[in-house]
Amino acid sequence: MVRKLAIAALLLAPAIQLTAQTPTTDEPGVRQFIERWNTAYTTLNAKDLAALETPDYEMIDRFGHWIKSDGPQFNENLWHMTFTEIYRGKPGPPRQIESIRFLAPNIAIVQARANHPDGVTLDDGSKIPPFWEINTYTLIRTDAGWRVILLNIHNQIEPGSEGPGQKLPNFSSQPK
Repeated sequence: MVRKLAIAALLLAPAIQLTAQTPTTDEPGVRQFIERWNTAYTTLNAKDLAALETPDYEMIDRFGHWIKSDGPQFNENLWHMTFTEIYRGKPGPPRQIESIRFLAPNIAIVQARANHPDGVTLDDGSKIPPFWEINTYTLIRTDAGWRVILLNIHNQIEPGSEGPGQKLPNFSSQPK
């Protein structure tokens, strides 16, 4: 009889432990990360953005360029250059979370949308028609909190939406 009780206790122990564990995902923490990202991004704060990235951060930008970081100062310099030379001091729109998927308790994939309802006017006066983008963040939880290790930016535009005076840049045919 004691033997049967001991076996039953051994078999039930893992089930009891599973129900007693805390949640393995941190969706509120991931959402707070995107809020911090949006604040830094829309205020053009290169230092705060770089602080939300891992030292080995990588980004595939909207033109397909694969940018591999050389460390935190590289990340900060990258955003500073982006905000001054490309954005010219005009912030882009905030990101709105479309989905969060946990691959493990410390790894999350976030897809977020940013809308550009008025399009973008380039330096030469030509216009890119209204578009949206989907940003895919691969986040890892570190001792300092959630950090992005990879950001992939995908532009989305309706086919045939170019109008007079508008153009879609063909960056994929540019020499490297």
